[in-house]
Amino acid sequence: MRLPGRPCLSDAHTLVAAEVRTRHRDIYLAVHYAPADVRPALMALFGLDLELAAVVAGTTEAMIGEIRLAWWREALQGLDAGRVPAQPLLQALAGAVLPRGISGVALAGLEDRWLGLIGSAEVPAAHVAGGGTLFALAAQLLGGDGAQAQRLGAAWAGMTPFAERVATPLRPLLGLHRLALRPADEPRGSAGRQLRLLAAVAFGR
Repeated sequence: MRLPGRPCLSDAHTLVAAEVRTRHRDIYLAVHYAPADVRPALMALFGLDLELAAVVAGTTEAMIGEIRLAWWREALQGLDAGRVPAQPLLQALAGAVLPRGISGVALAGLEDRWLGLIGSAEVPAAHVAGGGTLFALAAQLLGGDGAQAQRLGAAWAGMTPFAERVATPLRPLLGLHRLALRPADEPRGSAGRQLRLLAAVAFGR
């Protein structure tokens, strides 16, 4: 029986995927190069990172932003105790990511990636390192090399070159890195970006 006001898991995944597509079409497309059984979890993971980014982007007062990020941290930690609010992203994380061995505490650690950006004109080292954390979590879902994924994620977040050859499981992440190095004014999801993503997935470079 479906409880009133609580989205079913398929509804939650649909809502999260739509939000990711709206917020970052490159990520949405890259996730679709992952194996089908992993896509809901990967979409939810990146959906979380984008949600935390939206909190920071929408913050005009540092204290309010910090409170909102703290809410997410506590909500994510609560997933480990079975506390799953009727919120689509948290529903998707609980239903698709936690069963694959990633804890709510591990997800909550992504808050550190965004906290230092509040009220800062510089990109803190924690934000770049957090890109590595995000990609390492994605590697747990994809079955790839976690250490390499961490290096790749830091290069993605810092928009720095990455010359290592990447095996098939991590190639959707490599595609995101390659797109991060393209011109900032190039529209996300454009034909040129889709071709670059395809090349990264197909050839690992």
